[in-house]
Amino acid sequence: MASASKQPSVAVAKMTLEPMMTLEGHEGLVQSMHYFPDGKRMISGSYDKTTRQWDMQTGKEIDKARGVCEWDVRVVAVSRDSRWVITAGGDKHGEFKACEIETGIGKTFQGHSQWITCIDICADNTLFASGSDDQTTRIWSLDTGKLVAGPFESLDMVGAVRFSRDSKKLAVNSYFGKCLEIWDVQTQELDKRVGGLTYSDRTLAPVFWTNKETILAVFSFITNITKIAQLRHDNIWEP
Repeated sequence: MASASKQPSVAVAKMTLEPMMTLEGHEGLVQSMHYFPDGKRMISGSYDKTTRQWDMQTGKEIDKARGVCEWDVRVVAVSRDSRWVITAGGDKHGEFKACEIETGIGKTFQGHSQWITCIDICADNTLFASGSDDQTTRIWSLDTGKLVAGPFESLDMVGAVRFSRDSKKLAVNSYFGKCLEIWDVQTQELDKRVGGLTYSDRTLAPVFWTNKETILAVFSFITNITKIAQLRHDNIWEP
């Protein structure tokens, strides 16, 4: 004879998220969005070669703030002091611009040889880092427009970059989420590399530093991948 007790089942509430508003206007894929620090505006970048700013109270585009670019816009970012807006993309020659919001004065930055995939602005709003399909990360001065560190050469195309809270370190996550690197901004030396060069679905997910200076990053653990026999350096790599 066997007996069993039945535990009461726990009802799982079904959550349905409803959009608060829909922002309409872009005519191509929206690749990047960034809120202004006051939360009242947002900027978006699209493959339709425009950046658009939105009033988050009305849900309407701020027409006079629209930017028209020569190439697809893949990344947008706003500095924490709301002084700078950075837009990036390019064709196969990465190009990005920083515009001072109050004056409208813009600066063009060049150096990458492939698309720009990610940007991060440091806490004091003086520097920003850019990552690219050319497998490098570079650090630039917003005030002078000049390169101040890098290029930091990675094993893979760059998918995400993030300054530490004191801006002394830079975390670089790979495009495919298989390799995480920590670079020292001042010495320009690689402190640590976790993972290596293998291929999977792209992630392009952000990377974060926690309050305890540990790092939260997205890694891909997919292993069922088609072998890629020819890479940039004529090496044979097996996932």
